[in-house]
Amino acid sequence: MDKKIIRTSKAVKIIGVIDTVIFSLVVLILIMTGNIFGAVCFMPFVVLGILLILAYKRQRIIIEEDKLTFYYLIKKEQQISYSDIHCLLLIPLNNRIQKALIDKQYNRLVTLDETMTNLDALYDILKQKGIQILDFGKMTERNQNVSKYWKVLTRMERYYYKSIDNENKTIENMSKEKAGFNIAKIKKKLKITEWILIFCDVAAFFIGGKVKLILVIAVLLFSYGIYIKYYPYVYVETHSKKIQGLAFQMPVFGSAMALLLGVATLNIYSYDFGTYIKLTVFVTVILSIPYVIKSSRITVPQRIARKASVFLAAFTMAFSITFPINFLLTFEAPIHETTIITDKYMNTSGKTVDYYLYGIWNGKEEKISVSGSEYKRASIGDRRRICINHSILGLEYYTVHK
Repeated sequence: MDKKIIRTSKAVKIIGVIDTVIFSLVVLILIMTGNIFGAVCFMPFVVLGILLILAYKRQRIIIEEDKLTFYYLIKKEQQISYSDIHCLLLIPLNNRIQKALIDKQYNRLVTLDETMTNLDALYDILKQKGIQILDFGKMTERNQNVSKYWKVLTRMERYYYKSIDNENKTIENMSKEKAGFNIAKIKKKLKITEWILIFCDVAAFFIGGKVKLILVIAVLLFSYGIYIKYYPYVYVETHSKKIQGLAFQMPVFGSAMALLLGVATLNIYSYDFGTYIKLTVFVTVILSIPYVIKSSRITVPQRIARKASVFLAAFTMAFSITFPINFLLTFEAPIHETTIITDKYMNTSGKTVDYYLYGIWNGKEEKISVSGSEYKRASIGDRRRICINHSILGLEYYTVHK
């Protein structure tokens, strides 16, 4: 038979060429303008583009009558005889499928690169040689014995399928106990709830002020309450197709918007970050109590990873609402002190631009976060008033104005 060649997708080559040309020009311009540091920062993108072009040229599979030969970008070529292959194992992972050749001792011979296209020629030759193409995902759904293939999975693949197994056991328990749930009715309620939460987020954004903070806290606490109520039968995301029609889908979008609104308020004021984290941990502990109580009462075994994810979610939520809570629990009149602006600083390293003023306060120079408009109005040497607030929980936060 004639040799057949399978290469990576042409998209790899196109992206590599575009990447190399664009970032080479950027590096060249930076060098010409004397910005060596900037050129060094962009150089890795040029290298990446070159590697993509080389990968397109070097990475390939040669199909011959008696063997397969795999060529790599860096590794030495690998030849595999058909007599050594037990099967081609398809391993579904979310929206992609990992493909691996397995030998007769159930070891992983090679993992096919995801950028390889036109694999029909490979499938055809494997079928001609009597080599099976097995779908690991379908085997697990049919409850077939997959223990022989378990050791060939990577750590990430094992975690994925352990999650599916755990989800299936949880829903099986739900079906046995019926858990007192009307699944269709609850799913409908959760969809309606999602839209209500989104409406509250939009209202909070436009109304602003204390009403905004109250709505942000309410949306997050209500979302958390939903999760605790239907735990462990509610998921943010499910891996198993088998349970997608049974498990409850957590209304995530409204919660995510509220989280962003809560975090956005942190840039308005300056505060001691150490104190803020201590208060965040305190709020996390309070939020975790309902979960600990609920978790201790259920009989369904839950993986440590899922339990840890709940505590992480509680911490994230606490971090977002700690400042709104402290703002609402500030009842004393603010204290005003005067400072002289000694310097200005604009941080553009993140996704947003942060503005800071430096001023002499309490005998030393302090960096104070301000709004963009205040930053533009202030000049070095100007006098500014520092407005200091204290919440009853102990957080001191302040801002600067004329």
